[in-house]
Amino acid sequence: DLDIVFVSSDRDEKSFSDYYQKLMPFLATMPAFNSEEARQQHMKLADTFQIKGIPSVIVLDGKTGNFITDNARMEIMKATDEESKKALIASWLEKKAVPIDEAEFGTGQSQTLLKKVFMFFVNRPVYVFGLYYLIKQGLKYLDALGRDEIEGGEL
Repeated sequence: DLDIVFVSSDRDEKSFSDYYQKLMPFLATMPAFNSEEARQQHMKLADTFQIKGIPSVIVLDGKTGNFITDNARMEIMKATDEESKKALIASWLEKKAVPIDEAEFGTGQSQTLLKKVFMFFVNRPVYVFGLYYLIKQGLKYLDALGRDEIEGGEL
């Protein structure tokens, strides 16, 4: 068995109802716009699972609540036929579930090295200045090295 719980980021009842009724035949948490308590729960879930964007799909062990993967959205999108969908669920059941406080979020996300580097600097804008300084100093060094070789007659 597999239970799916929809955690809405909708800002009003109409948006939630339209989306939930058309696409979501699963359980749902109380939408964040309903009450301060629901909003706090929503924020805690987003913080706990380090949700960076929507939609996100997190898989937890239903018996223990332990973490299995936060890359389920990408995995689901790749599972295009019944056989691959069943294999995907089987792979989740075979994975070692770990307590949420020991989970490493974002490790399963398929990102290119370039995107990881880009996101590193987006999340730490002050490092852009350090990178700029290092590149500028590196270029000065290479320029001086090139001049030394030309003046030394090595080129």
